[in-house]
Amino acid sequence: MLTVVFGEQPAPELRGPVTPDLYRRLFPTGAQGTGAPEGEEPGFGRAGGEGIALGRVTLRPYVSAAWVDADVLAFDNPVPVRDRYLQVAPGVTASLPLFDGVLAAEYEPRFRFFSDIPLVNETSHFAGVRYEAPIGSRVFLRLAQRYTRAILETTVVDPGREYFYNLSPYTFNATTAAARVELGARLYAEAEAGWVWTRFDQADPGGFFDYDTRTLRAGLGYDVGSDLRATVSYAYARIPPSPDRPIVETTAHGVLGTLAGTMAPLTTGSVSVGFRRQTNPLATGASASFDGFILNGSLRRELGHSSSVELQLTRAVDPSSYDTNAYYTNNSLVAAVAVPAPFEFWARGSVGFLRNNYPNDAPGLDVPRRDDILGWTAGLGRQIGWRSWVRADYRRERRNSNLPGLDVTTDGFVVQLGVGLFGSGSSRP
Repeated sequence: MLTVVFGEQPAPELRGPVTPDLYRRLFPTGAQGTGAPEGEEPGFGRAGGEGIALGRVTLRPYVSAAWVDADVLAFDNPVPVRDRYLQVAPGVTASLPLFDGVLAAEYEPRFRFFSDIPLVNETSHFAGVRYEAPIGSRVFLRLAQRYTRAILETTVVDPGREYFYNLSPYTFNATTAAARVELGARLYAEAEAGWVWTRFDQADPGGFFDYDTRTLRAGLGYDVGSDLRATVSYAYARIPPSPDRPIVETTAHGVLGTLAGTMAPLTTGSVSVGFRRQTNPLATGASASFDGFILNGSLRRELGHSSSVELQLTRAVDPSSYDTNAYYTNNSLVAAVAVPAPFEFWARGSVGFLRNNYPNDAPGLDVPRRDDILGWTAGLGRQIGWRSWVRADYRRERRNSNLPGLDVTTDGFVVQLGVGLFGSGSSRP
């Protein structure tokens, strides 16, 4: 049977009961895994047309519960404190056909109980809405808004993890608008605009600061194969002077090349490589500019029916709150493998390395600050029917810094149980 699809599929990728983001955020700050910066989360375990129908709206509720025994870095010094708590995360995704497209929304609060640390017991909120629709026969439009209200999930506001202690409650919003235009049989043009803003509750946020990021991207793409696309883009980014930290003002221009799709038999992923030229007019020394390559990639190779290996690579430039540095470079590499285990269990392990480099010399040192983070995980999981799953994981991480007092070792253990009323989704994020 041959299926021919003309144009883009308008249905959005809905986040299911289990996501990589959900698992990572169980661990507060120091016990999170090293990895690439978090972005738009891929969908897991979509339940097709199943769900609770309320008129034209389809709802898919789910819930997960986890018992966490982990080190917490939440105070004004980087000394870990052992803590134990229960996290309960009910959630729901919703979809609605609207005009010729689909409007999708999601909401997930994360309630934490029984911790001896008041900050840990604070509830986190994650919400999002997205609309995708074709306009005519050649144009496809996507609009999205994400909202986060949290305190422990620090990688939302600082993917490179400079901000890992001295925590404060924050509000994060990200708005994006993207369009794609088919120019020919294989040629297309695309454009995207984004606005991200972060606000901390306290007048003195402590570990980090309020900032905005505005981005624009425009490019041309070519369909190399049936499921492989190559794109060349121009990218612009602007961070206005922050009231808390003016020196992070940034203007950046870059050129990106992206290859996404099926790159080889049983191998899929997306890799973006580019050159970035950045200026920071209010900064001094080497921090006043950056010229160099950037990288963001994710590859997955299927090894067998139930086995796979994944690789994530990152080189990015993030705003810094340390001393006279306007930015730091975040370099990371993470490898993970999943294999079947006896009694219908599956096993998953990963190892990751992250290095943060700073441009200006650190006070009291003749060299710039440098942080290395090495972490690994090991876990077992099992489906329980088609609606639920259970998993247990252990994580350990070591942060080495040339700054006195920032060498930290943390570990954590978590047991999770998840239930999706319309399919459990994948239990192997």
